[in-house]
Amino acid sequence: MPINVLKSHEQNRGAFDNGLIQERKPIAFLNEQPVLKPFSTLFYWAHAWSLHGGTIAEHPHRGFEICTFVLEGAIEHYDSKTDAWISLEAGDAQIIRAGSGIRHAEKIKAGGRIFQIWFDPNLKQSLGAEPSYDDFRASSFAVSEGMGIRTQTLVGYGSPLSMDTLTRIRRVQFQKGRHTLPLTPGYQVGALLVDGAIALGDNAMDRHDFAVLIDEVDPVVDAREHADLFLVEVPYPAPYETFAESRS
Repeated sequence: MPINVLKSHEQNRGAFDNGLIQERKPIAFLNEQPVLKPFSTLFYWAHAWSLHGGTIAEHPHRGFEICTFVLEGAIEHYDSKTDAWISLEAGDAQIIRAGSGIRHAEKIKAGGRIFQIWFDPNLKQSLGAEPSYDDFRASSFAVSEGMGIRTQTLVGYGSPLSMDTLTRIRRVQFQKGRHTLPLTPGYQVGALLVDGAIALGDNAMDRHDFAVLIDEVDPVVDAREHADLFLVEVPYPAPYETFAESRS
C-alpha cells in the first residue's frame, strides 16, 4: 500500500503555559479538526518542546494509555496515584494507564523535548480498571546494533514497559546509506523522523515529518545522513471498536 507523508509544517499546532510549551501534532484530538485522524488504536501524538521551560497544570485522564518519551533535556511529572513530582531525562519514558481516573501534571524543563502518545486499550474495559503509573530509565530498554542500524525497543519483546493496548514501539537510528526497515505484517505504522533526512520508499522525509504505512513489508530507507526514526506499530484493523471510530 502507499506510504503517506505529512510534512512538519502541515501538522496541527498547539501551545501551553502562555506559549512557553509549543506542540506540533501529527495526530491531534478529534475536536481540533486533525489534519490526520486517529487510526487503529493510535489516538493522539504530540511532539512538544520548551525553550525556556513551562508547565502543563494538573488535569484529569480516564481510560486511555498515555506514554511520554523524553527526547531531549528533562521533564518533571506529577500524578495523583503517587502524589509526588518525579524527574525524567532524555531516553526515559513513562506510562499512565488512566483506567477509572487519575490526575496528572507535567513540567518541561528549558531545552526539553518529548513525544506524548495516547492509545485506546478498549475503553469499554479500561474505564473500569484501577489506574496505574510507571517510569522507566533509558538504560532499561534493550538495544540491538548491526548492519548500520541501531534499534531501541521501547514497547515490545524484551521491554519492561507493558501495555494493555497491543502495540510495538521502537526508535531506529540509521547510518548514512540504504537499509531495510523490518515491520510487523498486518500492522499500521506511524513514523516520525526525529532527526536527519531519508527517503522512505519513494517518499522524501525531512526532520519532524510523519509517515503512515499500512501493512508494508520491509520498506527501504535511504538515509542521506545519520537519521533517527521513531516507530509506533498498531494492529490493522483495530481488534475492537475504538473511541475514534465510535465518534465518526
